[in-house]
Amino acid sequence: MGGTTETAIGKGTIMKTGRVFSKAVELTWEGSQSWKYPDFALLEKDQIIENRLEFDNEFMAGSGREILLEGVYIWYGNFKVSSKKPLMINTSASHIQMNFCLQNITTYYSESFSKPFVRFKPYQHNLVLLPQRKMVVQWEPRMESEVFSINIAPEFFFGNLPETHRLYKHFKEGIEEVLPAFLSLRNLPVTPKMISALFEILNCEYSGYHKNLFVKAKVIELLAMQFEQYEELPLPDITSSLKEEDIARMHLAKEILVENLESPPSIKDLAHRVGTNEYNLKKYFKEVFGTTVFGYLHDFRMERSKLELSIDGSKISDVAQRMGYKHATHFTAAFKKYYGFLPNKMRWGLLQLLNFSGYAFELMNVI
Repeated sequence: MGGTTETAIGKGTIMKTGRVFSKAVELTWEGSQSWKYPDFALLEKDQIIENRLEFDNEFMAGSGREILLEGVYIWYGNFKVSSKKPLMINTSASHIQMNFCLQNITTYYSESFSKPFVRFKPYQHNLVLLPQRKMVVQWEPRMESEVFSINIAPEFFFGNLPETHRLYKHFKEGIEEVLPAFLSLRNLPVTPKMISALFEILNCEYSGYHKNLFVKAKVIELLAMQFEQYEELPLPDITSSLKEEDIARMHLAKEILVENLESPPSIKDLAHRVGTNEYNLKKYFKEVFGTTVFGYLHDFRMERSKLELSIDGSKISDVAQRMGYKHATHFTAAFKKYYGFLPNKMRWGLLQLLNFSGYAFELMNVI
């Protein structure tokens, strides 16, 4: 079939180490590209490696980040692929992936099966055991894609999970049988708290061992969020299937809410503006985003206010007004109830917004 052409899916300068993890990608005879996970399970306890990635080849264009530490490999990308050609993925060992799909559709296939074993739509997440075998990942071409994946070595995962937890046995069996396993058979909705935690990982100002501790703590926090959501969220009937136009209406409803924090519309008005009725708005919104309309609005206000309060010179009274509170005391009480501490404790200094688009940008963007 001729020679093999090599391109790069992402290259960056490694920080805090002299060793470079290759990001080589090759064109196979079928025309698809391949990529191999770095061996992140063998890093030293206090080691942390970071790459800024640039994607500029015939397969994809965009940018991203990767962070490697003992038992954890974090990959973030904001990109577009040029065709429906899939990406062949090779892994030297089974691992667990926390996948947060923020834009576009991400589809995973096993190399030996034609049907996907998981497909992520925008604002969906899941915890997936990826067994030690070749896989194929595909994104819809020429669409903005944003993916945040946290890959965890089995030792890290099982070391933070009691043996009595049902996932312990479930994922152990998946590793032994070399088959995918899942936290939930249905993907779960990404929440504002999850977006905030992902944002904090990308914008952590610590370095060295302190950053190592911080990132590991955030990974464990995200695991806790996933477990809690799965165990406590009343999921919709598995037979329910929303139409694409209904999903689009719910995303429009979400955009209207976050654009009108100071004076949000009523349920009746919101339903009218997106072209549905109150009953369907309440039902479908919870199915898409995992919470009620005003539950989502409250979470968004709290997460956005936390980020705004971290900016030097911000005033609690001004933030409270932008979040739709007539009295700063009411905002302070709501903030204290939500986070467990008063808003005047939020003084982290300036946060720099990375190439983290979509919803995280909405959270950070100060009106």
